[in-house]
Amino acid sequence: MQLALVLPPLTQLNAPYPGPAYLARALRDHGVACTQRDLGIEWVLRLYSRAGLTELFDSLADAEDLPEPAWRAIALREAHIGAIDPVVRFLQGKDRTLAPRILDTPFLPRGPRLTNADLDGFGPLAVDDAARHLATLYLADLADLVTSCVDDGFSLIRYQHHLAVGPASFDALAGRLARTTLLDGWLDTLADTITADVVGLSVPFPGNLYGALRIGRRLRARGARVVMGGGYVNTELRDVNEPRLWEYVDALVYDDGEGPLLGWLEHDAGGPDRRHRTRTREGLIWDRSPSLGAGVHGAGGSAPRNAPGDRTEVTPAPNVDTPAAIAAWYGDLRLDHYLQLVDSLNPAHRLWSDGRWNKITLAHGCYWRKCSFCDIQLDYISRYLPARAERLADAMDELVRDTGQSGFHFVDEAAPPRGLRDLALELLGRRSTVTMWGNIRFEAAFTPDLCRLLAAAGLVAVTGGLEVASDRLLARMEKGVTIEQVARSAAAFRQAGVLVHAYLMYGFPTQTEEETVDALEIVRQLFAADLLSSAFWHRFVLTRHSGIAVDPARYGVTVPALPPDLFAANDLLHVDATGADPDRFDTVLPRALAAWMRGRELDRPAHTWFDTELAPTREPPDRIARALAAPPPEPGERLVWLGGEVLDDEGALLLHTRDGATRVKARRDAMAWLAEVIDAATPGRPALKWTDARAAFPGDWERFTPNWEKVRRAGLVGV
Repeated sequence: MQLALVLPPLTQLNAPYPGPAYLARALRDHGVACTQRDLGIEWVLRLYSRAGLTELFDSLADAEDLPEPAWRAIALREAHIGAIDPVVRFLQGKDRTLAPRILDTPFLPRGPRLTNADLDGFGPLAVDDAARHLATLYLADLADLVTSCVDDGFSLIRYQHHLAVGPASFDALAGRLARTTLLDGWLDTLADTITADVVGLSVPFPGNLYGALRIGRRLRARGARVVMGGGYVNTELRDVNEPRLWEYVDALVYDDGEGPLLGWLEHDAGGPDRRHRTRTREGLIWDRSPSLGAGVHGAGGSAPRNAPGDRTEVTPAPNVDTPAAIAAWYGDLRLDHYLQLVDSLNPAHRLWSDGRWNKITLAHGCYWRKCSFCDIQLDYISRYLPARAERLADAMDELVRDTGQSGFHFVDEAAPPRGLRDLALELLGRRSTVTMWGNIRFEAAFTPDLCRLLAAAGLVAVTGGLEVASDRLLARMEKGVTIEQVARSAAAFRQAGVLVHAYLMYGFPTQTEEETVDALEIVRQLFAADLLSSAFWHRFVLTRHSGIAVDPARYGVTVPALPPDLFAANDLLHVDATGADPDRFDTVLPRALAAWMRGRELDRPAHTWFDTELAPTREPPDRIARALAAPPPEPGERLVWLGGEVLDDEGALLLHTRDGATRVKARRDAMAWLAEVIDAATPGRPALKWTDARAAFPGDWERFTPNWEKVRRAGLVGV
């Protein structure tokens, strides 16, 4: 049996989406060989090539009633065909010498996006970044040409998204699958190059479904078996009852894909039936694996939903290991094919699209798993199981060797503070040099000392949910933080030099107009205090596996009955009788953010951003400043030294750190004690507790305290 894991178009162009790569590692560790294909990047590179653009323009030769930008592109056909291969090589990092030509000469044929490019956010020395931004806009202009003239569902990120986002029926998908455009023909040709007997299709987003079904139909027609899983399947298709689906796939697998896929493969090869968390044409097989207990093979209906369970961050029990897939494994994927785009000036968004980050997971699930808007009913949130720091560091070492890339993105729902601390200590003890970023909750656990430790280990950015920036609504959504706590955690990261990005939400059930203005004011104060580097507003969406969907009346909303015979139904319509109309805020909130992220208009009153006259905010103008004035938290019990060796300096100690040196002079026995403490606190040594170190101090501690504070500021942290 030959197995291939395939990512259909289209997720991202800077790196492989991690789902298939995580699954590939798990299968490899179980002794199952597989190949990987990212048809998204292969398909896009087919378009963005001399041959691809030649076919595209040939297809438009006899077209009529095209929009004006299309006529301009057709007139500049030869310029486009001549530029495209060099631009792609440049964005792949294979020819950086093209940057000044892109930036300073009329090399790129200009479409609407390129014509309106804004380079104010780039300094005079940021030649490469600015050129990549222009090259990215150039590709976007060509994508717009395809959308307007060839396929109105085409997009570089949300391809055919409108056909699959719920609530949706299968009719629109079926109608579109019956057509074949120029780009469909290219996708069909790529599908024909997959020679495996069994193909796993990963569908993380609605924008992957159309491509997956088209590929699946093609593969099944030649006799391959097709299994489909991923985030979209887990959320949208848990209760699917669409007979036509089985023309395209043989099975759906839910939750962590490796267990269900391994059971399906064993049964497909003639072995015992250990399938579980799987749906086939015959019905739902929820629990038939011996490790999971006896199960039921039903004709349909919902899979059992996992209870949220214990909501505290826990330490793994002895001899209990984590799931196999703690990190991606890219196998034979051509990582040098991906494009390093600069499609946004938002610093956090650039982390997503600029650079190729290895993907790794500190823990399965979420240690908090309470937020009412989140999918807390599903396994990927509700079952929390952290990984051991040693195993994570081993996987990171392997990925650096295999890929040549030392950057890591934690794809956790929320990286646990304890897990981050333990990993940082492990990396520092190994003298590993990596760069890391990921999603966090703005916990009290993120003290200034812990943030200094994480930054020393390579953490450069965090993204976290401030959400509604309202104490009433934060409590209502069970977020578990206050505005003051968010400010203090953000300050701790920023003082350590870590970029901080906030996810913001508007339109949450019962959120009033006044609360939206107040939230905008809180965000303004956070930017004014330099606590946020960037942020993004998301409009609230009610999903069926959230706490709100379980008990909508508790949150003040009603959910209309869904139409019959729906194919996908994860996003639910809802009626909020008491909240403000979120349509009013769709453009205002992002406009204010765009100014603040550039340091502009930070003194402008929040209510004046709105087109209609609104009452001023009720928030005190110094609320964030007062939050930061609170006494700092006590340092943690374990001492860790972040500097270098201690040197003698004419009867004193000289403590060298990366950003300077600190001289300490005290009694000889006190300096000897300090040298021993710093040596014992060096990463890689057994843990040194502050209480043990303090108990061994010789002499008068009060007299030594000023020197101790100097050492703490220099780089001795308590975590």
